[in-house]
Amino acid sequence: MTIKIYKPDHVLLKRHIECFYILEKTAEEKPTVYFTFPSIYTIVTISQQTQTAINGNKLVTKHCPSNPIETNLVCNFNDPVLICYEGKINEITTYFKPLGINAFIPEDLRYYSHGTFPDFNPYTDYKDAMSSILSIDDHGERIKALEAYWLSKLGVFENALLENVISEMLNKANLNQSMAEFSLKTGRSRMTINKHFDQHICKTPSQFKKIIRFRTAIQSQLEDGKKIGLSYNLDYFDQSHMIRDFKKLTGFTPKVFFSKISNLERGQIKWIFI
Repeated sequence: MTIKIYKPDHVLLKRHIECFYILEKTAEEKPTVYFTFPSIYTIVTISQQTQTAINGNKLVTKHCPSNPIETNLVCNFNDPVLICYEGKINEITTYFKPLGINAFIPEDLRYYSHGTFPDFNPYTDYKDAMSSILSIDDHGERIKALEAYWLSKLGVFENALLENVISEMLNKANLNQSMAEFSLKTGRSRMTINKHFDQHICKTPSQFKKIIRFRTAIQSQLEDGKKIGLSYNLDYFDQSHMIRDFKKLTGFTPKVFFSKISNLERGQIKWIFI
């Protein structure tokens, strides 16, 4: 299996999209199985001639010539997910920044997020366009075509409250601030903040904040591996808090998690292969 990360080129897309990645697997390769973990990004995946079976938090994607295109939205999972690829895979994924996807869709994100990893088909031309893009052999040209498509759908989305709250949450100095403190800073009730998160993020503020702390801890450890057991610990109230969150979000203790994690494409992708 090969994975290649691409950053958006267009300045307007850079504001909303973190990256794209192309994943390819040949029919001759053995099945690929890995754990992936909750993220603050909204993820849109399209794959050519596949069929995915979902059983709880396990997804098995198999080559299926009779199914031309498969598209999925990933925005509201808060537990580790086991992914298995069997047979030939041709997939491209867009990682939208927090709130980013809302500028490209005609309805609130919540409208598309019902069910587990739901089918995503926001426009009448979407699946045909994605099928054509996946048929482009040259990866660079494929990414250009995908960028052109997203640019054609780019609209205006403004939500000052969420932008303010998310900016505060992403500030490392605020990792352990309570929602009551965020509410006080913004002058809006917790109920109002929760409603906006549900509509446009599909997570609760508490879930979102927990994932930010978790991802910050991972990055801290990876940037200073010699201080394992110290650097990522600094982001939590105490050791029991850290262990509890890691077990919830990964299924592993921090020690086991960091001994198993694989970094792909210069740390952009963090999976555990099994």
